[in-house]
Amino acid sequence: MTTIKDIAKKVGVSVTTVSRALNDYDDVSLVTKEQIQAVAKELNYVPNRSAQNLVTKQNKTLAIILSGLEPEGGKDNIVYGLLAGMYCYAESINYEVVLFTMSSALQTEKTYVQFCKEHNIGGAVLNGIRTDDPYLKELVDSDLPCVLIDVFIEGKNTSSISIDNVQAAKDAVTYLIENGHRNIGMINGRREAAVSEERLEGYAEGLKQNNLLYKDSYVVYADFLEKEAYEKSMTLMSKYPEITALFCASDMMAIGAIKAAKKLGKKVPRDISIVGFDNIPIAEYSSPTLTTIGQDFYAMGQKAAKQLVKMIKGEKVKKRVLLKHKLLARDSVSML
Repeated sequence: MTTIKDIAKKVGVSVTTVSRALNDYDDVSLVTKEQIQAVAKELNYVPNRSAQNLVTKQNKTLAIILSGLEPEGGKDNIVYGLLAGMYCYAESINYEVVLFTMSSALQTEKTYVQFCKEHNIGGAVLNGIRTDDPYLKELVDSDLPCVLIDVFIEGKNTSSISIDNVQAAKDAVTYLIENGHRNIGMINGRREAAVSEERLEGYAEGLKQNNLLYKDSYVVYADFLEKEAYEKSMTLMSKYPEITALFCASDMMAIGAIKAAKKLGKKVPRDISIVGFDNIPIAEYSSPTLTTIGQDFYAMGQKAAKQLVKMIKGEKVKKRVLLKHKLLARDSVSML
């Protein structure tokens, strides 16, 4: 592989001159720059981004670190939306985006901060981080610029991007109540997820504001998984036949709930209404089409990248950014 030493030898200049020319410094003449660039092209030179970062004192690499990936995760398209949004913004300003994954096993060996330092990461967007993560406090106390998706924890150099999950859940429950439903169950996500806590809070507030009693027995957890939601929904609907509606904290769990209802001989929405959360692509094409809370993961990825670049540059940013959400009424809810 061609190095800047090879270019320097052929042109007859120093390695420093080649480096500064390729990084477009003003102290290298235009003639020399053009000569060096021509030789670099001739030798098929590919710049080393890490080395460039050291020379320019700028790190133009943004990372997205994913934690807790599940085999079913690809169905919801959420990670792709975040990645696409980050990539679009990064490309427009000549930055790179790299993806890393962290497993539970890897986290016993090194922290997020150690991981980022080892990989020369200037800043990271973190998705899927759990509220009980043992390294979360170290992360938010560190100097590493990081943007947390759907988790708000105020740290030295952190920012968070999400929607107002409490209000969004309240909107979903209120919509069911406005359609005449009084016995509303909830299929929640992962207990250790901040969004699960917030959506449960919104569910409870929606009931309270409409003078309906919150019942612990009406709430089950399915880890944001379709299969788990199918099983938990079967149990919930069988045990409490008076339930006429389900609010699900993700669309994938709502799909599982619809399958469970059909297995029990219930028609959606005639016998039971179901609301999801996220507005993933399949929601619009399920049978029936799914009423859900829409959020824009592409816009979330773009905003996260913008925040991160500002933080890397030492600029001030908002500690918490709330994006808009929207209730999308489709065919999975009917009036009682």
